[in-house]
Formats: sequence, structure tokens, C-alpha cells
Amino acid sequence: MLIWLLSDYDHRKHLAFKSLLGRFSAAYPEVRAEFAVKSRRSMWESLFAHLRDPKRNPLADVIELPQNWTELFTRLGMLAELSGGIDALARRRYPDFVLKELCRHDEERAYSAPWWLEAPALFYRPQALKGAVTDPARELASWEGFRAALDRIKAPSRRAGFRALSVPGSSGSVSVSDVLPRMWGRRGGLFSDDFNRATFNREETVGGAEDWLELAVSGKIELFSGDRFENGPQPAEDCAFLISARKLPGYGRSGLKMLPYPGNPTGGGLMLVYNLAVSASTPDQPAATAFVSWMMEPRNASYFAESFGVFPCLKPVFEERLREDREGDVYRRLFLAPELMPNIMVYPTAELLLERALWNLSLKIARHDYEREDLTREMIMAQGEADYLLSLY
Repeated sequence: MLIWLLSDYDHRKHLAFKSLLGRFSAAYPEVRAEFAVKSRRSMWESLFAHLRDPKRNPLADVIELPQNWTELFTRLGMLAELSGGIDALARRRYPDFVLKELCRHDEERAYSAPWWLEAPALFYRPQALKGAVTDPARELASWEGFRAALDRIKAPSRRAGFRALSVPGSSGSVSVSDVLPRMWGRRGGLFSDDFNRATFNREETVGGAEDWLELAVSGKIELFSGDRFENGPQPAEDCAFLISARKLPGYGRSGLKMLPYPGNPTGGGLMLVYNLAVSASTPDQPAATAFVSWMMEPRNASYFAESFGVFPCLKPVFEERLREDREGDVYRRLFLAPELMPNIMVYPTAELLLERALWNLSLKIARHDYEREDLTREMIMAQGEADYLLSLY
């Protein structure tokens, strides 16, 4: 049995998975299991390579996917239905906000099992904010307040490499997961509420992208630098603020405090959910389904998520983690009305269109060749392609 796992900037994810796979193999010695790591892009390409030529490009038996890829690859006939073989799915033992997108089109069946999730939030070091921010909860509640605070932050004396803001886990450029919280905070998005038209060039959507690009233009974040490549979580002491979807190593000892993402003071915001799916073409579906079911057991789900600072999707374990977390009150606000990427056929491709536009714009910023008109042009082109996709579906 082969498992495809999404790559991650935190190596602890893969170490934890390797440990779990060893325990599974000990419990099921008749199943020979191994895994391979794929980037988000190579996973996408591998799935479509299989669609073009299944014999030459076989799928793994088990595949980790962003939850909102489920509908697309289900409609393409590539994923197996799992509700009958996985108790957690059959009994819908997941938070309602996760089930809302997983079962958007069919409340009876499910073609992937929610595994883990992360929620972007704002972390700050109180010592670094002295003289710049008096009341963090109030002043950092809005994007404008957060942006003003960045301008007032000064590096401690004799602190080499200190910066006001760090964004661990980025690929080097401004990304979709960076800009979506700001787009949604401005009430923008990639599609209209009824998904009948693309809204890439809507004022609120463009403004959300511009908020993040401006951070790069002004030097608040440095694109394509060491702390934005996949080198793991950054040391908290090297910055005043971090925008992170995860708890960082040593969080409890670092003196960091946490607030909701700027612009969402009452809660909500972006939620990123990752699922396990079973290939419809696997020669041993019972074994693959048994593996997914085993990974959904409370002990295994808890160990895996806790190992790299994320939340398990399994509801009883998720709720236990909330009760025990020192920042549980903040997380409860984040999970009060979260926004998930829609699990519809066209959305994953629309994300790729936006990712391409942000990559092009990030390159221009890094080369000091960026103009505001570049953003308008890129979003208009992405809008046209997204509308064309909608016409096909």
C-alpha cells in the first residue's frame, strides 16, 4: 500500500506520520505500507497525469488532499466512497463547519475523511510591543491597527536579524493562504455567493490582495528570503509579530500571546482542512480504508495533530484540545464562524490561477519593478480564465 502525503514546512509532520505508519504496520503485519511526499503542485500534477494515462501513472492507494479538492476528483471518478467503512464518517464525528463543505452536495456519502486543520492567527511578543502598542486586543483587532503597529515597532538594540513580522511556512512569495483572510475580511472572494461568476477584480478582492502585497512593497516582509522558505517554524524571539496557522515549537516557554487574525476580532477567518482519501483504482480498497479508519482513531488523530501544532478534525479530540489549550478562548472565537475554501469543482483551479498571479506579482516586487496596475492586470486575466472555467462546469 502506497500513501501520498503532502509536503510541509515543518518536518515534525513527516516524522510523526512515519512513527504512526510503523505502529500501523505492527498492528497489520499483512499490509506492507510505505509513503512518498509530494508538494501541493506535484500532487495536483500526479492526479491529472493519472487521469490522462492511468496505466502509466497509477495513483497511490491513500492520498492526503486539501478538503476542497474532494469534489473535483470525486466527479472525475478518482476517489472511493468511504462512509461505509469508516465509523467517524458514518457517524459524522466532525465539527459542523468541517462537515458543511465535506458534505456540500451529498449528506449521505463522503469521499474523503477530514484529518487535521489549521487556523491562521496573530501571535505577538509583549516585550517587543513596548512603546508601540498599549492595548493589543483593541489596537490589533483591525488590519489598519495592525498595520500601524508594524510601522511603530523598533528593533531591540544589538538584535541582529530582528524584524517586526514573520510568516513561517511560506513558499517565498505572497500566497493564496496569505491573501484569502484579507479578501474575506473585506467581504471579497474569488466567486460570487451563488458561484455563478468570478469576482477576482472586485474591489474588495483586489484590496485584500493589495493589503498583503503592500507589506512586501514596504519591506515589512521580505520575499524569497530564508525565513519564507521551507526551513521550519521560526524562532519567536526574532520578531515582534507572527502570522501563523499553527502553534510554534516552544510556544509555552516563549512568552508569546495570541489574538484572532487582524480584521476578524469577533472570530471566524480562514480555516484550512486536510483530508485522507482512498483511490478508486486501488487494488486493495479494504486495506486502504482500514488504514484511513485507523488514522481516525482518537489516539492516533491526537498524536499526529499535536506533533506539529495543528488541530485534529475528529470532533471529540478536537473539543478536548480546545478545552486544554492555553489559548482556547481565542481559538473558540476563531472556530465560531470560520470560512473554509468551498468544496466545489471549479475552486481548486481558481486557487491555482490566483497563486500564479501572486507569484508573478511577488517576482515584480522582489525585482523592484511593481506597479499598482500590475495587480489590476493580473486579476483581470485571472477573472477571465475563472469565468471560462465556470462556463465549462
